[in-house]
Amino acid sequence: MKKAPPTPSTIPVCSEPVGPSALRKSGQMSLQFEAPQEQRVLECSPKDKSASANAKRAKYASVKKVSLVFERSLQDRPCLTSSPAAMAFFKDYWADNPANDQERFVVACLDTKHRVQCVVVITIGTLDASLVHPREVFKPAFIEGSSAVVLSHNHPSGNTAPSHEDHAVTNRLTEAGKLLGIAVLDHIIHGDGTGDVLSIRECR
Repeated sequence: MKKAPPTPSTIPVCSEPVGPSALRKSGQMSLQFEAPQEQRVLECSPKDKSASANAKRAKYASVKKVSLVFERSLQDRPCLTSSPAAMAFFKDYWADNPANDQERFVVACLDTKHRVQCVVVITIGTLDASLVHPREVFKPAFIEGSSAVVLSHNHPSGNTAPSHEDHAVTNRLTEAGKLLGIAVLDHIIHGDGTGDVLSIRECR
């Protein structure tokens, strides 16, 4: 009586084993073990490889999607090439965007010509080094591909004199910017109700 042929083990449907030259040409391979000490390399079909790769990416990839669309040139945007220019810009900004008795910290992202790309609110509330985290401050700069930033916050009291905390936040973000390759050019303080502005860089 003839013995039935051994039942093949359950494996993905792949082509025959490939040699070393084919292995070097293939970008994605799967390993199949038929015996404890025998290893064979099988080349799967493009459909199988694509499904496997997509499954792996879905496991680790971010679900966020960012799309940048060119709208128009920044040629007519303000250029913050000096502390007086930054103070004038933020004097207008705070007049157009009053903080309503709340302390707000914002960042202006600048391109390589120091033209303003955007102004983003980072925190609302008492300025504290633990709240103004470099991750949040530089996130819009990364998205915009910025070369530099100018920081600003308002004082609801109207007094623009910088506090110890104001200096500490400026120093911390300046050092973080050096590591990231994004220059922190200045930190402008605006006095609510008075319209006064002060540059921390100039008052040192």
